[in-house]
Amino acid sequence: MRTHTARFLAGVADPRHLPRPGYPEVAVAGRSNVGKSSLLNRLVGQRGLARVSKTPGRTQQINFFLIDDRLTLVDLPGYGFARVPVRVQERWKQLVETYVTGRRSLRAVVVLVDLRRRIEPDDGQLLAYLEAHGVPAIVAGTKADKLRRGERLRATRELVAGVPAGAVCVVCSSTTGEGIDQLWAAIERHVRAQR
Repeated sequence: MRTHTARFLAGVADPRHLPRPGYPEVAVAGRSNVGKSSLLNRLVGQRGLARVSKTPGRTQQINFFLIDDRLTLVDLPGYGFARVPVRVQERWKQLVETYVTGRRSLRAVVVLVDLRRRIEPDDGQLLAYLEAHGVPAIVAGTKADKLRRGERLRATRELVAGVPAGAVCVVCSSTTGEGIDQLWAAIERHVRAQR
């Protein structure tokens, strides 16, 4: 696993202020308690790139990170668990939908799913939304290290069975680094592809 150069480009809370695209983009989405920040940090090999919090729902804007001066990883606000007012959740929803449907530089969305909980209704809605808009999905089953071998095999089979046709599925752990190389390989395939 190699370290990547990464720097914060922008944080946007209003869809009117999205930065001008400069590189292919891959977004990362998931429930507020799925370990998104930890996985982003593990992906780039930098501990403090994305802020990790014990309180789910801290990311309330879209954050853009330039990786290796050739790719932008985009951290979308978490959904489903955050204890925030409904109006704030609606604002997040509008922000994310505007980004996903209107961003020509977006190559794929990595949807993080807690392997212990499988695909929950919110995850299923996001995957269906991406499919309806022709946005490729990479499903990453996170926290694989928390399950024993038999449970992991069962959970992985259920996860694979639950993803839309054509979506890539990777099992990974930000703690052990398992699956990170495979996740990068899936990201790279989409970065090279034209939408």
